[in-house]
Amino acid sequence: MSSSITNTALPTIVTSFHITSAQSIWVVNGVQLATTMTLLFFGAASDARGTKRLYLSGMFVFALATLGCALAPNFDVLVLMRVLQGLGGSAVIVTVNSLNRALFPPAELGRSLAVNTTFVAVGTVSGPTIGGLILAFASWPWIFAFIVPFAIAALVLGWRYLPHIPPTGAKLDYPSAGLAAVAFGALFYAFDGFARPDRGFGDAAFGAAGIIAMALFVHRQVRLTHPMLAVELFRVPIFSVSILASSATYAAQSIAYVSLPFYFQNVLGKTPWESGLLLSAWPFASLLVAMQMGPLSDRHPASVLCTLGILVMGAGLAGFALLPAMPAVWTIVTFAGIAGAGFATFQTPNNRAILISAPHEKTGRAAGVMTTARVTGQTLGAVFVAIVFEAGGTPTAALLIACSCIVIAAILSSIRLRAQVAFAP
Repeated sequence: MSSSITNTALPTIVTSFHITSAQSIWVVNGVQLATTMTLLFFGAASDARGTKRLYLSGMFVFALATLGCALAPNFDVLVLMRVLQGLGGSAVIVTVNSLNRALFPPAELGRSLAVNTTFVAVGTVSGPTIGGLILAFASWPWIFAFIVPFAIAALVLGWRYLPHIPPTGAKLDYPSAGLAAVAFGALFYAFDGFARPDRGFGDAAFGAAGIIAMALFVHRQVRLTHPMLAVELFRVPIFSVSILASSATYAAQSIAYVSLPFYFQNVLGKTPWESGLLLSAWPFASLLVAMQMGPLSDRHPASVLCTLGILVMGAGLAGFALLPAMPAVWTIVTFAGIAGAGFATFQTPNNRAILISAPHEKTGRAAGVMTTARVTGQTLGAVFVAIVFEAGGTPTAALLIACSCIVIAAILSSIRLRAQVAFAP
């Protein structure tokens, strides 16, 4: 809910702080960048220090940062609080998938992931509608104030009901964590330079630093006996293909989620409330389909389900990119529903394929890689939108890039389909 409800408020934040649309994307990027920089470390910490301990720490930071967002006096403070939100959220995210793998046998893993996807879809589908409703009567800080009680409830319920899973006690590799954070942070900041009018030598320096840090990080992982990033997982074909397809698909979804509110409000002249309702058709369709995907992903190959989902999602995005000047509401809702249904068809079997391809003792690391792939795709998608806006492009131009991401995902999934990569369901 935190992400989807915030996207609806971006045009309002632009007006409130007198910033550009491209600058406002940092409200999204602040969270996603912090999350990407720390997911691999938290994935390892989940195995080494315990999932419940990590969850409670992360949720506490997330709740405080959300309150800070509501009280932010200027744009810089808002972005800083969003970065802290990303750090807390990163710790929480990796524990969810680790708990799924630990508590459910392989034959029921798809169902458990589908339940998780369903709750995510509920938050996503309610976010734009609730956000639009809040903005119809109050200012944007109330968007974040609304989330605070939910974060506190999640903290209390987690402390009370989450089971204790014995940690491995493995030593955490802090140098690797630092290298990963520098690599992801510097590379994304350099890439975001294309969306800034004052780009120059500094962005190139960040890019070079990111490349060097990434090379050192990978070199260190290969040499370590117990690396933070389980490099050997990438030797499993289904793991590698599923990770890459996940990044491409989430990039496409992120582009749509960030650019469509601007399209609805600035091009079609919709109110934030109307924009939220239109955008809700996507996650609502995802919610309906996700409820059916658990049993299906336990019985049918991921290669078939994922390829089908990508193609359906691509049809919905193509429909958005080709909309006429003044489309009918039912047309928008239809294409949003098609894209959302396709995304849900892809997500659960793909996540199941990733988790089940990893040994139990490396579940946290696999979950960290899986979530890193997702957030990397989401961050790249938001950066693509910022670049398009800074270049004077339209939301439609951004949606065409989303279609290109889907083409990449379809190629990856077709490779998996043709090869018929074998893994036990």
